[in-house]
Amino acid sequence: MLKSGLIKVLKIIYQKLKNQKIRWVLAGSVSLALQGVKIKPRDIDIISDKEGTFRFNELFKKYEVKPVKFGCLKIGGKELFESYLGKFKIKGVKVEVMGNLKEKLGRKWVYLHKRLKSPKIVEFQGMSLPVSPLKEQLKSYSNLKRKKDSIRVKKIKEVLKRNLSKFSRSRKFGRKLYGKINEIGVG
Repeated sequence: MLKSGLIKVLKIIYQKLKNQKIRWVLAGSVSLALQGVKIKPRDIDIISDKEGTFRFNELFKKYEVKPVKFGCLKIGGKELFESYLGKFKIKGVKVEVMGNLKEKLGRKWVYLHKRLKSPKIVEFQGMSLPVSPLKEQLKSYSNLKRKKDSIRVKKIKEVLKRNLSKFSRSRKFGRKLYGKINEIGVG
């Protein structure tokens, strides 16, 4: 469920980005909420490529809290993500944009650029918003292994299961989707 302040900021971002040649997707709690996960977002996370992140910084300069620069994000003392990261505050809402985002899986770094190639589009209040797919976010949240993310993992699995039951009429599609969900631990 999105609060009106977040919706207003989403509209500002959408209006500025819709005619730009920037590849971007919403990620994190806003993306989850837009895809039916029962969660109350407090901020907006955006994934882009390096160029898109710097372009976003130019477009939203007046809202800049920290300019885009390359760095690692440590959680629990471990480096789990690295990206070009910029932080902004638009009408009181924290917005983070991450470019060339990589996630550490085991001992190797994995680019999350696949989320930009053909994003899922969610229609919301007259906007066509690109979102990071639930199954991809499930992998990321599962990888974090934080207590607070275990609730998100559970809620994402619930939505994926509900979506699976909706589409199970098509056996071929249902089996394919069920297999993908089982690969990431839903079941």
